[in-house]
Amino acid sequence: MIRSEEMEFVTLYLSKDNARKCITELGNNEITHFKDLNDNVKSDKLLYTNELKHIEKLQSRLNFLGKEVENVELSEMKNSDLDTVEESINKYYNRMVQLKNIKKDTHSNLMKLKEDLHMVEDMERFVSDVSGDSSKISFEFITGIVDRKQKFLMKKILHQAFRRNLVVKTRDSDKHKKVIFIIFTHGKEAFDKIRMIFVSLGGRILDMEKYNEPKKNLLALTSVISRIESVEDHNKEAMKNEVEKISRLYLTLKYYIEKEYKIYRTLNKFNFDEGRDCLIGEAWIRKDDCFKLQKMSESSENSDWHFVFEKNSKVDETPPSSFKLNEYTEVFQDLINVYGVPSYREINPAIFMIFLFPMLFGVMFGDVFHGLILVFMSCFMIKHKESLYKKYKSFALLIDGRYVLFLCGLSSILFGFLYSDSTSFPIDIFGGRIRNRTTVDDIYPFGLDPDWHEAKNSMEFTNSVKMKMSIIIGFLHMGLGVVLSFLNAFHFSDYVDMYCVLIPQALAYATFLGYLVFLIVFKWLYIDLSLENPSLISTLVLMYTSPFTVKNPLYPGQAYVQLCIVLTLLIALPWMFFAKPIYLFKKKLVKGDDSLDVWMNSGIHTIEFGIGLISNSSSYLRLWAVSLAHAQLTKVLVEFTIGGNNSIFLKIFLSPIFILLTFGLLIGLEGLGACLHALRLNWIEFHSKFYKGTGYKFEPLTFKQTSEE
Repeated sequence: MIRSEEMEFVTLYLSKDNARKCITELGNNEITHFKDLNDNVKSDKLLYTNELKHIEKLQSRLNFLGKEVENVELSEMKNSDLDTVEESINKYYNRMVQLKNIKKDTHSNLMKLKEDLHMVEDMERFVSDVSGDSSKISFEFITGIVDRKQKFLMKKILHQAFRRNLVVKTRDSDKHKKVIFIIFTHGKEAFDKIRMIFVSLGGRILDMEKYNEPKKNLLALTSVISRIESVEDHNKEAMKNEVEKISRLYLTLKYYIEKEYKIYRTLNKFNFDEGRDCLIGEAWIRKDDCFKLQKMSESSENSDWHFVFEKNSKVDETPPSSFKLNEYTEVFQDLINVYGVPSYREINPAIFMIFLFPMLFGVMFGDVFHGLILVFMSCFMIKHKESLYKKYKSFALLIDGRYVLFLCGLSSILFGFLYSDSTSFPIDIFGGRIRNRTTVDDIYPFGLDPDWHEAKNSMEFTNSVKMKMSIIIGFLHMGLGVVLSFLNAFHFSDYVDMYCVLIPQALAYATFLGYLVFLIVFKWLYIDLSLENPSLISTLVLMYTSPFTVKNPLYPGQAYVQLCIVLTLLIALPWMFFAKPIYLFKKKLVKGDDSLDVWMNSGIHTIEFGIGLISNSSSYLRLWAVSLAHAQLTKVLVEFTIGGNNSIFLKIFLSPIFILLTFGLLIGLEGLGACLHALRLNWIEFHSKFYKGTGYKFEPLTFKQTSEE
C-alpha cells in the first residue's frame, strides 16, 4: 500500500463473433482496465450503439419498476440469462403501466363522481329551500365546483361580470379542498358566460340535464361510486401482488442489465480491424495478474471465447494507480482520493493517514469521556453494519467511516489522559505532585499533573503547553513529508529536483521551524525557572532583526548558531530560484521560447514555499485553538448543568440537557470541526511537501455491484 502496484500494458485480439463471451470472462476475473480507443468517435458511429440503446431502454423500464419497490424488502439475486431478464422486464413493465393507467383513470372518475355527488346534494338542499317543486326552476340556476383557492376570485369576477345581477351560494367541501357554487340568475347568455368563467379558473359545471332529478340521482351516484371504489380496491390489490413479484426478481434483473451494459460499453472501446477481421483493444493489468491472463488465454483455445494478447512495454501514457485495500484501509484511501489520486508509483499518503488523522483529531478532541462515546458508537456501527445500512441509508457515509471514528475515539482517550481531562474533571491516577511534592524531581509520571486544573494560572499554563506542543507536532508532521519527498525523488531518480529544490527546501525548513522546536525543548529541559529568561517570540524576532547580537542568550554560542541559521535561509531561497533553471539551460533541455516560463515557474514555487514556510507552520496552532475551545465549552456546559453548586434535584433535571448538548454540540459539531481541521492539515500542510496526486484509479472491468449501484 506504500506505493501503487506495478502495471503492464497489453493489447488484446478478439473475434467479433465471441467478443461478448471474452469480455464476460475478463469481467468475471476483474483484472483488466480497458483504455477507450474511440474517445473521439461519435457515439452513433460505434460498433455496438444499437445494442446499448436497446439495453438503455430496458434500464429505463427497470428504473420505473425500481421506484415501485423502493419501500419493499428485496429478495436475493438468482441465476438467470439475458433473454429471460428482458422478457421479465417487458412483462412486468407493461403490466404495471396498465395497472397505473387503470388506477389513474379510476381515481379521476371517482373524484369527479364524488364531486358530482356533493354538488347534487347541495343543489337538492338549496332547491328545496326555494320551492317545493324543483322542476319548475331547474333552468334558473347553475351548479359548479372550483378549487378553494379560487373562491374569492370567482366571486369577484361573477359580481363584476353580472353587476350583482345574480345570487351566489357557496359551501366548502373539506374532503376535496374545493368550493361548491350554486348560482341563481336568468338568461341563456348569462349561463354560458358563467360556464366560460368556471372553465377558465379550472372549475367544472354540473350537467343539469343529466342530474335533473336530484333525489333519484343521489341514489344512482352512490351506487356508481360504490362500484368504482370496488374496482379501485381490486386494482390496488393487483398492484400490490405485482410489486411483490417484482421485488423477488428486481436485484436479479438489475444485475444482468447492468452486466450487459458494462459488456457493450467495454466493446465500444475496441477498434475493428477489417484486414484481420477481429476486435483490437488495449488495457492495463497488474503485473502480478499477467500470469493469470496468460492462463486464461491458453485455456480459451479450446472454448468458444478464445482470445490472444501481447505485452507492450513502449507506452507513453501514465499507468493507473492500483492498491490492495481491505474494509479497514479503503476508507482512508478514499480520503486521499478526494484530494487527488496518487500518481503511479509515488508514495501513497493513505498509509500515513491511518495514524496521522486520528492523532491530529485526538490533539484537538482530547477528552476521555468524549473519546469513550466515539469508541462505543463506532463499535456499535462495526457490529451492526448491515442492518444500519438498510435502515439508515442517508447515514451511509458515517457508517463507512466507522473505523476512522474508532481510531479517533482511541486517540481522544489517549490525549484525554495526556491532558488529564475527562469532561472538564481532572484524572488523578497517580496522585498530584504539585501540592505533595517531596523533591524537585518528583513529577507526575504521565501527562499533565491534575493539580494544574485547580491552580489560579491553570489557563495560562495549559495554553502554553498546548501551543508549544502544536508547534512540535507540526514540525514532526511536515518533517515526515520532507523525508518522503526525498524517498520519491530517489525512487524516480529525479536528482535534479533533489539537488536543486528538495535540499534547499529541507535546509530552510529545518533552520526556520526546527530551530523554534529546539528552543522549546531546550527551554523545557535546561532553563532555570528562578532566573529571568527571554521569551521565544522575542528571541526569534531579534534573530532576524539583529542577527549579530544576542542580549540575553539561552545557551553558549547562541549568536553564532543564529547567524548560521540566517545565512542558511539567505542561501537556500536563491538556491531554489536559480539552481534548476541554470541546470536546464546548461544541459540545453529548454527551448528558447520556454525560457521565460521556466524562470516564472521557479519564481512562483520559491515565493510559494517562502510564504508556506510561515503559513503552514502557523496553521498548526489550530490544534491548540480547537483543543482550548473544546475544553472551555465542555467546562461551561458542565458548570451550568450537572456541575457547579447546583442542588441534586436541579442536576437531575438538567441531565437531559447535558446529554443532548454533549451529543449534539460537543460530539456532533465539535467532532465534525476537528475532523475538517485534521483533514486540512493532512491535505495541505503534509501533502504539499511530497504529494502530487495527479494519477487516476485502476478500475478493472467487474460485474460486482458496488454500494453506489
